Amino acid sequence: MAKDTPSIAKNKIRRSLLAIYDPYPSKSEENALWQYFQSSCAYCNVFIDPSSRTGHLDHLISSTEGGTNNIHNFVLACARCNGDEKREESWVSFLERKSDSVLTNIKRKEKIESWAALAPASELSSELSSELSEIIKEALYDFDKSVKKMRDLRKRIKL
Repeated sequence: MAKDTPSIAKNKIRRSLLAIYDPYPSKSEENALWQYFQSSCAYCNVFIDPSSRTGHLDHLISSTEGGTNNIHNFVLACARCNGDEKREESWVSFLERKSDSVLTNIKRKEKIESWAALAPASELSSELSSELSEIIKEALYDFDKSVKKMRDLRKRIKL
């Protein structure tokens, strides 16, 4: 398990604040995703037992790149594809690299794109988007100030 570091904490703060505005999918939405992908990884098509903990909801477009938590911005991914192989790579380039044939790649890409097309149009105006960014920026700035104070305190104690 990863150690909690200030950079990990900042990411958690950012994600937590975004989840207030843009909550993660409900259980029924997750079930619909599992059904759509027939309990198989969208990238490699390996079967994922729904009762296991090996199925991941993978963002097609990450929140750092403007993606939402709408269920149609997620696909079902196995632990290997989502955790070990894909990392921060775009889903399109990962799928191209992952697929063993052009035809397989086309079919999987079409299935993912059909799922993603079901997402409602984004309703976040540029004004609201700026306000959201500003709230997060302010929280992260305050966190950075607190981290600096804690590091200064640690230095004073060690001296």
